Amino acid sequence: MISKSELKKEFYKSGETAKIINMSVRTVQEKCKTGELYATYSETNRLQISRDSIIKYLEKNNLLCDDPNKQDVIYARVSTNKQKKSGDLDRQVQTIINYAINQNPRNIMTITDVGSGLNDNRKGLNKLLQKVMNDEVDRIFINYKDRLTRFGFNYLKTICDHHDVNIIIVSDEELNKSQEEELAEDIISVIHSFSGKLYGSRSKIKKEIEVELK
Repeated sequence: MISKSELKKEFYKSGETAKIINMSVRTVQEKCKTGELYATYSETNRLQISRDSIIKYLEKNNLLCDDPNKQDVIYARVSTNKQKKSGDLDRQVQTIINYAINQNPRNIMTITDVGSGLNDNRKGLNKLLQKVMNDEVDRIFINYKDRLTRFGFNYLKTICDHHDVNIIIVSDEELNKSQEEELAEDIISVIHSFSGKLYGSRSKIKKEIEVELK
């Protein structure tokens, strides 16, 4: 038995793969021919088997064990303290727990944030990403995609995929009233931000023109 975290390389030689899945090199080569294992050829014309292919084979044959160093994480976020005080954050966490409890959770922990989805420097989010990059997370449970971030979800997913972390979205993507209010607040925040920068830029240009004219 082997865990995902033990497979560090992107590609493995036939001999290495044979040791990992406990079979002969010839059998590995045959499985590559039949498509059970996905392989390409290196520049020196040597067979190399992809890590993803080995993991899929191990999973299919119940040869992959859980990594004891990894845990499942519940992540929840609301935009304002008003929402937190009204119980929105607690209800969001409970909704996720009710779902995760049926997914065989391991060492589950909860991370929460109070802040806009446009803010990419949230304390809870930074803590979560640090755990992901330390290979300490197996799955992330969230209520909606925008709980992690309003924009750039695919960037976060790419990081998680690289560390074999599954993001599990509990609820459908339908906007409820509170989400619509949050989205409106975020849009207004963006408009204010750009308006301020534009005003500052115009003021600077105006002053430069006045200096030149003098």
